[in-house]
Amino acid sequence: MTGPARPFSVRRLAVPDARALAVLRQRALLSAPLAFSSSPRDDRARSLGFLRDVLAASDQAVFGAFAGGLVGMVGIYRDPQAKAVHRCEIWGLFVDGEHRRLGIARALVGEAIAFARSLPGVTHVYVSATEGAPGAMALYDELGFVAWGIDAASMRVDGRLVAERHMVLAIGSSA
Repeated sequence: MTGPARPFSVRRLAVPDARALAVLRQRALLSAPLAFSSSPRDDRARSLGFLRDVLAASDQAVFGAFAGGLVGMVGIYRDPQAKAVHRCEIWGLFVDGEHRRLGIARALVGEAIAFARSLPGVTHVYVSATEGAPGAMALYDELGFVAWGIDAASMRVDGRLVAERHMVLAIGSSA
């Protein structure tokens, strides 16, 4: 038995999506300043060249959710260091406010985890979420991520210290 059709689609973003991704990323940083360590003025993703490189790379991916336009995103990359190639890290999860509670974040993170599983030798997926993103923390808990540490002073926003929780999900056979 199948459920109702999702009101959105999810796919891996490609180089031609760089501009739409930059716009969504800036919207994310402006609308959720406590959820991201980057700020709108110092974010590397402001550069379309940087984003094109990210989107073209084979050892990382950005997935986007579409409902008309791009309304959600999440990135994942594999650590390139020889002693850490068993690790991937999720970054930048965001869903536009009016599109939340539709399962978009869960679908995006699911695609990111599937990408990590597709890379030979990857056994762990890491993620961090700030106290400014309680929905993201709850989602990661539901998906089986386990907290391994808290940075009580991860960032300072307008004089306020913001804590960040670090989590890991074991996905590989040698985990």
